Amino acid sequence: MRKSKSPALSRFESDMRRLLTILLQRDVEDPMLLGISLTRFELSDANGQAIAYVHSMLPMEQKEAVRRLNALRPHFMHLLRKAMPKKRMPDLVFRWDDALDKTHQVLDTMKGFKSS
Repeated sequence: MRKSKSPALSRFESDMRRLLTILLQRDVEDPMLLGISLTRFELSDANGQAIAYVHSMLPMEQKEAVRRLNALRPHFMHLLRKAMPKKRMPDLVFRWDDALDKTHQVLDTMKGFKSS
């Protein structure tokens, strides 16, 4: 059973999600990362990580996109620390959000059954 988050933790998570979304839109100049967006954001209780799940509707190499975003992590962490002064800031990790790809596959399959 998962514990419910405190209002302060939920607000912190929401603020980080909002700021990171803005930073992805404003500060990423890598042409390969155009169109990338934050789909989910989770704070991990176990190891003090903030996991940012990203996806793009444009075709791109997923592993390379995540590698490039993780290379930009120090820049994002610096700006997040400036915007949200906290004693302990969770370490930021980017991951590709496969859930959207799976959803599109299911929808495509359903469309195939419908047209038959």
